[in-house]
Amino acid sequence: MKASVESISPVKTKLTVELTPEEVSQEEGVLFRDLQRSTTVPGFRKGKAPLHVLKRLYGDRVRSDVFGRLIEKSYGDALREQGIAAVSEADIQLAEASAEKGISYTAVLEVRPKVKARGYTGLTLPKEKVTVAEPEIDARLDSLRSQRGTFEPAPEGHTAAGGDMVVMDYEGRVDGELFEGGAGQDRTVVLGSGVLIPGFEEGILGAAAGEERTVEVQFPEDYPKKELAGKPASFRITLKDVKLRRLPEVDEDFAREVAGVESVELLRARLREAIEAEKQSRVERVFRDLVKDTLLEANPFEVPESMVSGQQAFSLDRLRQDLSQRGMDPQALGIDRPDVQEVHRRAAERSVRWAFLLRAIAEAEGLEVTEDDVDARIRAIAEEDGRPYSVVRAFFDEDERLDSLRSHLLDEKVIAHVVAGSTVEEREELGTEEAPHE
Repeated sequence: MKASVESISPVKTKLTVELTPEEVSQEEGVLFRDLQRSTTVPGFRKGKAPLHVLKRLYGDRVRSDVFGRLIEKSYGDALREQGIAAVSEADIQLAEASAEKGISYTAVLEVRPKVKARGYTGLTLPKEKVTVAEPEIDARLDSLRSQRGTFEPAPEGHTAAGGDMVVMDYEGRVDGELFEGGAGQDRTVVLGSGVLIPGFEEGILGAAAGEERTVEVQFPEDYPKKELAGKPASFRITLKDVKLRRLPEVDEDFAREVAGVESVELLRARLREAIEAEKQSRVERVFRDLVKDTLLEANPFEVPESMVSGQQAFSLDRLRQDLSQRGMDPQALGIDRPDVQEVHRRAAERSVRWAFLLRAIAEAEGLEVTEDDVDARIRAIAEEDGRPYSVVRAFFDEDERLDSLRSHLLDEKVIAHVVAGSTVEEREELGTEEAPHE
């Protein structure tokens, strides 16, 4: 076998392979001897049919098998011999295949790019400073009060306002005709919750219990039911009841109920800690993305299209499954729209590029994930979730979860190493030009 390589691009290679007539003849002899041992030919005992008879009967089939087997074997041998790391199926073009001239073919395939990491030391990285203002705590308290609020009958003459709960019957028509799902009885809605189509709640405001109204609305253009999307509709409603929201007072009883603490001051302190932790988690995610984007911008390189396409398909499949499990129609939500596809394609390309750059930095700096690292993280997860270590370990040992965990830990190590060698500047608020890329 003779093999040669031609680089088409940093991620695409052309492999040319030539096999001699002698190699073809040798493989053909092997197959015919196997056939001779296993085949019964009329007039001969099993395994005793002469080779010239077998060649007359089965020559074309055996020769086809010879060509297929030699191409498959020589392709794998050539990849190993030339040190080629293929990441895609090869486009094989047969130039010659005969017993007299041998076999020659070309294989065009995508390969891993050779990435030499640079620009990952001595960086200046902006990071948002985490602060919690008193109005944020007030807003969280208001949310807790709202969650524990109750509804009481409104006094006579009260008209529906934002925050009230209303009970109504309704009947909707499009083009003068009733439509499926457009009618209901005793529907309960909190005004201001935004669960109804735009304009519906506004049509109820100011109505009193027992009042009838006609509300004119228009279904949004992206409404899930395509037969209604963008169409005007008329709803006849009867307001049967209006109830007022009563919120609990923020006092010691409230503090004990929601947080198990003895004073409002301790409750506010607990809320401050919770908000700060939430913000810190968000800031860390944003910061990690900013670090990755900074490194990717400093290291431009091409990646195999097959890997990008594969990652894009994987991402979209997960999104479809998630939407379907939540009772939503992915197609109706526009998941197949070109603009949505392009967003996922860009994200897939970024993900693939980061995977290669991550490995390049790790190799350059001698960073690796040990079994002790993996074991320590699994124990931490088990402790946090309150589950036995053996159960969590068994979960990660399934499928490719352990490889995914190792990749995640390597990601953390590389980011931590880059940050340790950089200057981090805390700022009150990051500008839009410093926000991470999509």
